[in-house]
Amino acid sequence: MMTPSDLSKDFQDCVRFHGHVCPGLAIGYAAAKAGSAALKVAPSEDEEVVAIVENDSCAVDAIQVLLGCTFGKGNLIFRDWGKQVFTFFDRNTGKGVRVSFRGTVPLRDERHELKKKIDSGGATDEDRKRWEQLRIMAVNELISSDPIELFDVREVRIEPPPHASIVETSPCAVCGERTMSDRLIEKRGQKVCLGCAGDV
Repeated sequence: MMTPSDLSKDFQDCVRFHGHVCPGLAIGYAAAKAGSAALKVAPSEDEEVVAIVENDSCAVDAIQVLLGCTFGKGNLIFRDWGKQVFTFFDRNTGKGVRVSFRGTVPLRDERHELKKKIDSGGATDEDRKRWEQLRIMAVNELISSDPIELFDVREVRIEPPPHASIVETSPCAVCGERTMSDRLIEKRGQKVCLGCAGDV
């Protein structure tokens, strides 16, 4: 029987960061591998590689681990479009690739049926074991498949995203919390943060 320890070491690194094994994380792992292979890039120490992600799913955690793209460094850009689509950009070469998941998650239907039983309290120990085994099998299939079977990978031209910048902060006139100056808005003659804007 396959266990999480049978999965590749770099995927296990993703699991440690994310907290659990799941097919969503495996999709991000496979997308990061496909993107880095297409661009011939290594993990980003600073902002050399940029990831533009179109969802906030588990997949994004694998991209952070494998490619070094993070919000803190400014090279992880989130677009809330609800797609399993990832664009990777290499600042050194100016090349970009769009990696779009077009596959299906393996064993999905059986896993979902078992999950319903588990959530309703009607699952047996065998059901739980089967669900866990199917999850590991689905993950293994995703991370070991040829990316061409899972994704459309195409070169794209994009404007280089701006580098991360250090912005001055000023206190909000309502709550007093220091806020990036370019995020404060003027309301009734006061500079306020977005959180307090509705209270003025």
